[in-house]
Parts: sequence; C-alpha cells; structure tokens
Amino acid sequence: MERSWTGEVLRTTQVEVREGGLPTSRMPGEWVVGCLRQAGREATFADLATQEAGRLQEAELRSGLEAVSTVASALQRARVRLACEARQRGLHSTEGMSLADWLALRCPDLAKPVLHDLVRMAQAGQEQVHAPLVDGVLTGGMSLERAAKLHRVLARIRRAVSPEEYGQAVDLMASAGCNPDLDDRKIDLIIAKLLQECLPEKKHEERRRAQHELRDVHESSLADGTVRRIIMTFGDDADYQAVKAILTSPLAAPASREEVEATGEEDRRTPGQRRYDALMTVLRRGVAGSKGQPTTAKATLIVTLDLETLRRQLSEGGGQLPGCGATIAGATVSAESIRRLACEADLIPMVLGGPSEVVDQGRRHRLVTPGQRVRLAVRDKGCTIPGCTVPATWCDAHHVIPWARGGRSDLSNYALLCPRHHTWVHERELTATVDEHGVTWHVR
Repeated sequence: MERSWTGEVLRTTQVEVREGGLPTSRMPGEWVVGCLRQAGREATFADLATQEAGRLQEAELRSGLEAVSTVASALQRARVRLACEARQRGLHSTEGMSLADWLALRCPDLAKPVLHDLVRMAQAGQEQVHAPLVDGVLTGGMSLERAAKLHRVLARIRRAVSPEEYGQAVDLMASAGCNPDLDDRKIDLIIAKLLQECLPEKKHEERRRAQHELRDVHESSLADGTVRRIIMTFGDDADYQAVKAILTSPLAAPASREEVEATGEEDRRTPGQRRYDALMTVLRRGVAGSKGQPTTAKATLIVTLDLETLRRQLSEGGGQLPGCGATIAGATVSAESIRRLACEADLIPMVLGGPSEVVDQGRRHRLVTPGQRVRLAVRDKGCTIPGCTVPATWCDAHHVIPWARGGRSDLSNYALLCPRHHTWVHERELTATVDEHGVTWHVR
C-alpha cells in the first residue's frame, strides 16, 4: 500500500502544535501518542458528562450521538493505520505471536469479529493491489466491516482471474463500498454478480457440495433440561433464505394498533419471540397438512381422565381439563396445551369408570374437512381477531364451543385463529358469535 502524504510528513518532519497557546515542536511519535492520550482524557470527561443525559434537550441528545459516531469513526481509522504499520514492521513476529494474538493483546476492547476484520485489513494493506480498499477505510468512505467483507469475497475469486482482472475487481468493489447510495442489500447483489461472473461453474458446484455437506441440526440443551435449544446449520443458500423469509414475514410482525385496541392488550413479545412464533406457525402447518390448507391431525393425543372428574368438570363449566395427555410418541402434554390442540389434533379421550374400565373412546371424525377449510378461508379470510393480519393459510380452525363440551364440527362453530390468538382465546375462555358474515368475539 502506498504511504499517504500525511504519513510521510509524520515520519520525516517535526510537527508544530500549540499547547497553552504557545508553539512547540515534537517528534511524530510524541505527537501521535500525545494526541491519542488527550483523546482518551477527553473521552473520559465525555463519559462523566453524559451521566447528566437526563437533563439534555432532544436536539442535544441527537447532536451528542452524532458526535460520538464521529469520534468513534476517527478512532477506528487511527486504529487501522496503526495496525497496518505494525503488520508492515512485523512486530508480532518479533514477539513470536500471530498478528491476531498480538492485536488482541493490545486491543482488548474489540469483539472477535471486529478483531478479525482488523487483522484482515492490516494484512491486505501489505499489497499495493488492495490499496483502494484500505484507503476507503482510512478516508472514511466505508466501514472496516464492509471493507473486510469485500476482501473476503475478492480472495475467493483471486485464483480464478488474471492479475489485471483482479485489480479491476478490487477497484470496482472499493468504489461500490464507498458509495453512500449502496446499502448492504445492494452490496450483496453486487457480490453475488461478481462471484457469478468470475468463478467457474466447477467452483460453484464444489462450493455447493461442500456447503451441502455441512447441513446439520442438533440439540444443544443444558444438561439439566432447563433450557432447550436446537441449532441448525444450513447446507443451501435457498434453505437459509426460506427460513429468513419466515422470520421477516408478516407472521413475525408486532400487533397492529387495531389489534391492540380490539384485544385491549399490548403485544409485549420481543422481536426474537415474534420470530419464534412465526417459525413455529409454519412448522405446525407443515405437520398439520399440505397443499396450503391443513387437513390432517397435528398430533394424536391420548387423554386419560376419571369419569367422575369429567362429569364434575362439565357440570361446573369452565376450568381446565384435568390431568395431562400423551402423544403417540409418549411425550406428556400439559392440560392447557391439550385444550388448545384439541381443536385440530386427533384426540382420543380415554374415560375411565370404576376400576379403570374403559367407558368411551370418543369420536375421531371431528376434524375440519378440506371443504370446510375452503369455506372458512372465504368467510373469515384470516385470523378473526380484529386487526390481526395472519392469512387463513396459517390459521387454526377453532371450535367456538369446545368439542369436549358438545360443540359440533360445523361451520357455525368454527372460527379461524392464528396460533398466538388461538392460545390467547383458550387462556381467557372467550366465546364468540358466528354467522354467515363472520365471527364476532366477546372480549371480556
């Protein structure tokens, strides 16, 4: 990388600055370290000053944040310059360390991803061909993160193109990276086009196969079972984009104002919880059926309960189903989940009387039919809670009068509900009026 004229000045001349209004001469090292130490002291004063942020006006808050951004960007550029110079002098080698370890020791504030980006750009700066990228960072044209991202892409195509073509690609990517009109999405499109043009089909196929081999799903729960996690590694870009589309779809959107007014409750879910709910909605639809309209049972539940308890439950009205259920795989399901899943799961009540004798095994042909699904979609168009925008494809067919309490599997007793509001309706045991025009919920 060519040295900038400012770097040459700092290395070969004395620089005149003023302290206390009087001119003084210092060597470049004294000047640089002195300025950085002064910046550190000023940053400490700024930290103390912002403890009074509660007294600032709105315009001052905005200006303060903008000033912090300016200072942070300047310090990042200073760090990149120093890292490039340290790499060029081989300071890490003389101390028997890798560049990453050497920088990590002196920059303990950096997160690993940022540290790796710094190392990459310091190493890239040793080749003249990468000067446009490094200069883009040093002039403030693009962030360190973006420059490192572009360098990673360029490294992939380097062996597939001639040196002249590689230089042209570096210039192109540096120019794009410094363009303020190109956001990350547009930069990704440019990267994809570059890879498509420069990498031979064989390389694409090899990468696709290698990535496909990495596909994996495994459980990473805590040993005591208090936290359950499943980690997925995508083996195909299309699979990743499909899941990402779910996580950014309207299914993951917060409740609308109309919905909040209708239910009387704020949507207190975090963004992560909304994405979880969206993903589970799609997964449950896949388990429930195909062709866009679920028709098969989500699960088969076997519910064992005492006859006298059942009679008391029905006579008293309301309340949760006693006991718990089990899927055909043997997993237990809470009573509240049984009530919710009973709307579309294949439920087999095992009512025991006397010394555990079977009195009734229930009815199995009670689920919503494909024809009913179509008519419900036409009538309700989606979740019937006012303001909810989840379409009919992703909704459950809910028995307004529970099937366990004699409710019929007729259109007049069905209402479409998204999974979140399905749970909400069950928790509050809400009722509704259903006619040919739709569903009206009675929110208490």
